[in-house]
Amino acid sequence: MTFAADEPWVYLGLGILDWFVLGLYFVVVLGIGLWSYRKVKDMADYFMGGRRFGKVFMMFFAFGAGTSSEQAITVVAGTWRGGLVGIWWQFLWLWATPFYWIVAPVMRRMRALTTADFFESRYNKSTAALYSIYGIVMSIVFIAAGLYGSGKMINALTGGELDAVAVSADIQVPEVKWNDGIETGTRQLKGYEFAILAMTVMFVLYGMAGGLGAAILTDFIQGILTIIFSFLLLPYVFYQIGGFGTLHEQGPQIKEGMLNLVASPEVALSLGKEPITVFYIFMLSITALAGIVVQPHIMGVCGAGKTEMEGRFGFTFGNFLKRFCTMAWTFIGLACIVWYLGQQSPLLHPDEPAPTAAEFKQLPAEKQKEINNDRQLHADLKVRTSRDYANLPPAERDRLDNVDKKFADELFGKAAYDILPMGLIGLLMASLLAAVMSTSDAQMVVSSGLFTENLYKRFLVRNASSRHYLWVGRFAGLIIVGIALALQATFTDVIDALKVVIKTPAAIGISLWFGIVWRGWTTWGVWGSTLASAATWWFVAFHPETIRDWGLADSFFNHKGEILDAWQMAAYLSTGVVAGIAVSLLTPRVAEEKLDHFYRLIHTPITPGEQPPGPCTLPDNPAPQAKKLFNLKDVEISRPTWVGIGGFVAAWVCVAFIVWLTQYLAKVW
Repeated sequence: MTFAADEPWVYLGLGILDWFVLGLYFVVVLGIGLWSYRKVKDMADYFMGGRRFGKVFMMFFAFGAGTSSEQAITVVAGTWRGGLVGIWWQFLWLWATPFYWIVAPVMRRMRALTTADFFESRYNKSTAALYSIYGIVMSIVFIAAGLYGSGKMINALTGGELDAVAVSADIQVPEVKWNDGIETGTRQLKGYEFAILAMTVMFVLYGMAGGLGAAILTDFIQGILTIIFSFLLLPYVFYQIGGFGTLHEQGPQIKEGMLNLVASPEVALSLGKEPITVFYIFMLSITALAGIVVQPHIMGVCGAGKTEMEGRFGFTFGNFLKRFCTMAWTFIGLACIVWYLGQQSPLLHPDEPAPTAAEFKQLPAEKQKEINNDRQLHADLKVRTSRDYANLPPAERDRLDNVDKKFADELFGKAAYDILPMGLIGLLMASLLAAVMSTSDAQMVVSSGLFTENLYKRFLVRNASSRHYLWVGRFAGLIIVGIALALQATFTDVIDALKVVIKTPAAIGISLWFGIVWRGWTTWGVWGSTLASAATWWFVAFHPETIRDWGLADSFFNHKGEILDAWQMAAYLSTGVVAGIAVSLLTPRVAEEKLDHFYRLIHTPITPGEQPPGPCTLPDNPAPQAKKLFNLKDVEISRPTWVGIGGFVAAWVCVAFIVWLTQYLAKVW
């Protein structure tokens, strides 16, 4: 910390310059929301921004909507706990990124407002309702995870001042727990939850007002701030450890294997962690690719541009921009390992006397307590990273786990608070708020669109005015955010939250991929695949003891008796595919006329300025259809264009460069 917390210009751990930067940011984003409110005339304006945006705005929309501050916090926390392999908590989407170039035109050609429109056009209304419910659940999970991680970081950026506010305010809120049954009670509102409430009020106000148009405009500003957020701390933390070369010199001695891009199973298991192996990375990537296309905001990311090239460019390069930010987050985490676990750790207070020295007794009692607590924390963190951890009693390992999780969750914010000067903390906090709110506002708008278009309008009130549905969408978003606020209280750490985010979409994503390329995937196949996949996930995640009783080898389980994440993903994805194919072969196919319309739709390129009369319909003067790659009746894959092939190859070159650059930076010095 660079200034005293009791100075008159300091409030909640932030100086006057920090508050000025935050105030300016709040005024700008609220102004955009109010301006966008005047532009919203109908459902297409609110849920798809009028399809009027170009490549740059679409790139920043894809970057902003898909980049939340909890992702940076998760990568830094994962890096702290596992070393360089922590990068895979976001690089798991790296291998999927080239496919964004291929899938974006298909999503745009659907000419849909929501992904549920795809399911209705390809299958029937029941699958649209299924996806709508599933998509709303996804949005709730994404918003909850983003708010949880960001709240933790903001609390750390205030130096823990919000915790003190929570204690003094003593606000009691309802609590529901599952412990061999549902238990209800109350608990004290936590410090980081005050930050969550403030963020929620902000993005709800401008998101409800301006819809997706406001989200895209604010994402342009917030995307720039997110880049600043990603790189701002990097030079400061490396200055603290003595430069980039110190990372290579001291890192492996402080934490074994911390610069390995794939973890040694022996080291990982000795620390009580699941090893991030090649197989784990492969399963994370497959799960991410299966699920990314059905994340509720992706239809907007691909569909809000003027033509399919805007969606293609924005979706692909917006996410490559995110990959470079991921590298910055990872190296911040690596530098923090050297700084906080090294001999000159600020937790050791090296400039202060030893506890047994007479000078120490002369310090104020609060100062003595702070120093002793920090030194004990350093000792606990060192034990947690050592091989001795595996030999400790279970109760002591659990205690150290909780200490390490809490420190990891708040590490990004704590490092910033310890290093950055006044003014830059405010800039970092504004950037942090930008990152989480740019994701949350998009999720709120698209999930409210799912409810309004595919549930409320279809099953509850069918013939109301456009204005009526517009306001229903706004208030539906408010309720969805309220549920997300309740869900975030159940997460235990940021990596726990991210695992839920990764796994949630994949079960129904299988049916979107098969529905695009194979005519034989049926309506009942969607239901069978989705339910079988979700049920398998629930079974392998919550009943591992039953599976162990079947004689499954110990290598499939972690030290807590849980099935390893990689095998959980392999189980529910393979079950979903097999169940979907089997059910599709045994149940009636979708009517040929309906299939012909759908595939004509996704094989017809977008023309500039076209105005389709409604979702999933062609304009009066459509472009010629693209030819199929294979002359097989049931296989529907368009023949790739040179633009498609060139962009796909270029994207793989970018992937190779990013992996090489990450490894190079970790090893070269």
